[in-house]
Amino acid sequence: MRVKLLRSSTSEDSQLQALTTFLVNDCIAIDSGSLGLALAPQGMPAVRDIVITHAHSDHIASLPIFLAEAFTQLENSITVYALPEVVRALRSFIFNDQIWPNFEKIPLMNGGRPTLKFEIIRPREAFEINGLMITPVPVNHVVPTVGLRLQDEATAVIFTSDTYVTDEIWEIARETPHAKAIFVDVSYPNEMESLAATSKHLTPQTLASELIKLKRSVEIYATHIKPASREQVVRQLGKLKSPPVSVAEIERAYEW
Repeated sequence: MRVKLLRSSTSEDSQLQALTTFLVNDCIAIDSGSLGLALAPQGMPAVRDIVITHAHSDHIASLPIFLAEAFTQLENSITVYALPEVVRALRSFIFNDQIWPNFEKIPLMNGGRPTLKFEIIRPREAFEINGLMITPVPVNHVVPTVGLRLQDEATAVIFTSDTYVTDEIWEIARETPHAKAIFVDVSYPNEMESLAATSKHLTPQTLASELIKLKRSVEIYATHIKPASREQVVRQLGKLKSPPVSVAEIERAYEW
């Protein structure tokens, strides 16, 4: 399995992450915050399946741009997999022919199929995309949100998405055979614990408490670090030793 955290910053520091999109096996997107900005035009048609963890802007911001830019090259519909609440929000507030064209009603250039299709996902109900089994797992955020477990016959990778203190995602990670890595939200430094609790994100110190629940050796990669707090968070993560936590490198291809 191959996982890449796509670039979202246009500054000189390419490691600043303001938006979230993971690209899995070059063809499945997890969230679409930076999807329409980070890929070259020739790479867009390879992505036909997008899983959205929740409806916050940093996870959906460039989905409209992606559809518009990929449109002329598409031979098949783009399928977006999301919770009912997320699909409802996308239809009501984005693809409503006011903020952006309704691509569910726009046929592909090669025929009558729609450019955009939605597939409803449900917590704990696994579904398959391109040979990967994907299980949505409820997490603790301010809007309905799921983390994800992606697995094939040999490998499993877990994405917490945005979350605060929670249990089920760690239980899943602990019990999943061949779990290789967890990409976890660590948004704020310890000094902003009150803000993190209110907005339901982790800090390094709350992550350390959460990792006690894991009870196994798995690679841990911190993501979603707020750009203004990056130096503090990275420094504090560096002090976590058991287990050690790495900061996910943007544009690096992780393979297992």
